[in-house]
Amino acid sequence: MKFIKLIRVATVLLFAAALTSCNIGSTPEPVQDVNAIYTSVAGTMVAQFTDQQTQTAQAVPPSPAASLTALDTFTPLPTYPVTPSGTPFSINTPSGLILPATSVSGGTPGSTLVGCVDAAYISETEPDTGTQFRPGVNFSKSWTLQNTGTCPWINSFRFGFVGGDRMGGREIPITRTVDYVAAGNMHTFTVYFQAPHAKGHYRGVWQMKNALNIEFGTQETVDIIVK
Repeated sequence: MKFIKLIRVATVLLFAAALTSCNIGSTPEPVQDVNAIYTSVAGTMVAQFTDQQTQTAQAVPPSPAASLTALDTFTPLPTYPVTPSGTPFSINTPSGLILPATSVSGGTPGSTLVGCVDAAYISETEPDTGTQFRPGVNFSKSWTLQNTGTCPWINSFRFGFVGGDRMGGREIPITRTVDYVAAGNMHTFTVYFQAPHAKGHYRGVWQMKNALNIEFGTQETVDIIVK
């Protein structure tokens, strides 16, 4: 609005100057430079407009700077201890026999029960413990075992070496067509040995093994002295 008023005032001044220059009979006054008048009016208008803009800018408060928002703190997920389920597992053997989970208790006293299979010592043949042999002498020893489990001994089972001195003895597998041993039945295993050539005391441990090569039943020993 002030800018419009300034324009009107400038127009009136120009008009008055024109009338003055046209007065008849009067002493002519020096003619003012129109361009100077325009320049003066324009400078005044610009100064007032600049002052108005400055006052407007000062009246408007500056916008507050945006504050940073903190990121959410990461909370780790709780951990839980792994508790064994205790559920037995089953494995299909090549013969179709399903073996329950391994157990080392509840079988024949002095034996190791594995699932549903177990074995108990019945008898053995010579040589007795501590029998003396000459170096390199061949001999054999037999053990009769009973199937005291609830599952049969099938062709994937065997009477095998566990530890100590093997003395050339070979493991004896169960033959399905001949040696299939049902629960409650007995079977005799004969192992052929050779006395070591060096003098000393030798002892080997043998035991039944299932299809997974896990020992079960009672442990049998052959114990000799080479002189």
